[in-house]
Amino acid sequence: MPRVGRAVLLAILLLVALLGPSCSYAPGGSPAGGPDAIVVAHFGDSTCSTDYLPAPIHIDRVLNARLAEHYPAQRIVDVNVCKSGDYVFRLLHERRPWLFFRTRYEREVRGRVPHIDVALIRYGHNDRGRFTHEEFRRQLEELCDRLQRDYPGVHLVLETNSYIDPVHNASDRMNEEYDRVWEVVRRVARERRYPLVEVFARLKHEVQAGNWDLCIRNDELAEKRFGRQIVDDSKDGEMAGAADWFRNPHPNFRAVTITADEEFRTLTATWPDRLPKAGEG
Repeated sequence: MPRVGRAVLLAILLLVALLGPSCSYAPGGSPAGGPDAIVVAHFGDSTCSTDYLPAPIHIDRVLNARLAEHYPAQRIVDVNVCKSGDYVFRLLHERRPWLFFRTRYEREVRGRVPHIDVALIRYGHNDRGRFTHEEFRRQLEELCDRLQRDYPGVHLVLETNSYIDPVHNASDRMNEEYDRVWEVVRRVARERRYPLVEVFARLKHEVQAGNWDLCIRNDELAEKRFGRQIVDDSKDGEMAGAADWFRNPHPNFRAVTITADEEFRTLTATWPDRLPKAGEG
């Protein structure tokens, strides 16, 4: 598959974001668009925040540009409340001194995002290994219930997550382990009749079609050789043959673009004509 130059991609995304009628902001920013704006919030961990990538290619920016094109009559605001290292229990229950002993949900969601119409929820990476599948299911349902209580009428959309190239990056066994976690998400979406974004299935399809380069590079090797994180293919030539160079589950800008496309497909299939306000059918 031909690779798009990173500078060109950034320029295109910036242009679309500037020209489109929608906007995107992080928690604490000023939501543009007024009371009629549709607020789309992203919940998740580092695979969703991708704060190691330039801001113009974060998931909220990329999706926002696509939604602006599809729904030109609506003002859509994307809010990214994802955080590296996050998992559902931490978001809802861990109280930290630097958050004035409030949970991150209380401070960064309820305290800074007064209104949400559509919530995209993508957890599981960091929950895996800390909790059983049944515990994760209960915590995911607790988050859904909390959002519905705090944002009456909010439309919840669940997402599966990573599929890792088993040749260059991880293994079939790792993907099987991931998929068992994503099956919990599918079950909750099915039982509660929420729309589901099948990120795992889409990434698996991309990898099997030959588009396997969807992750950033090994952090330890990159830091040792170049003194910084490598998030693209710019150093692949110098690291040719280095074992584990491609081993890192975090998505690069190609995976972010693909994930945003899958989110876009799900949202526009569910609501073809217009995104709903909270409480609307």
